[in-house]
Amino acid sequence: MSRSALLAALATLVLGASAASPAESPDDEAAVRAHFTSFAEAWVKGDARAVAAGYAEDADIVRPNQAPVTSRAAILAFYEQMFAGPLKGVAKTMKVDRVRLITADVAVVDGSYTLDRDEPALHARGASVSVLAKRNGRWVTVVSRSYRLPFPTS
Repeated sequence: MSRSALLAALATLVLGASAASPAESPDDEAAVRAHFTSFAEAWVKGDARAVAAGYAEDADIVRPNQAPVTSRAAILAFYEQMFAGPLKGVAKTMKVDRVRLITADVAVVDGSYTLDRDEPALHARGASVSVLAKRNGRWVTVVSRSYRLPFPTS
């Protein structure tokens, strides 16, 4: 799917118009959820290559306090650097909060996460929005944005 087709699908969603939405496909939703399970498993291992494999060649990501990262190769380099430094030893728990199939080959996923490490201390929580596309029968992340959230005070 071209970037312009992806943007058109997102515009349809934002404007509330009826995109050519398929009937909810349990197989596709399960595959999208499995995609995030694979990401979580790769994170636990600190495996930047496996993390990057879940992204499209032309993907782009934005992470809190980081510059945008564009392309699978750059995403691989980003996670290699993060797992060797700032995110070394950080446990991440992830939850897929909602999967919305926009078309037969585009999904928007809302997620939430926590990051934890005792030394040096890192405790954070956040939310993410990702756009996935089905390419060659496989769901891959095309766009991902993560945001840090404050911890509840009560």
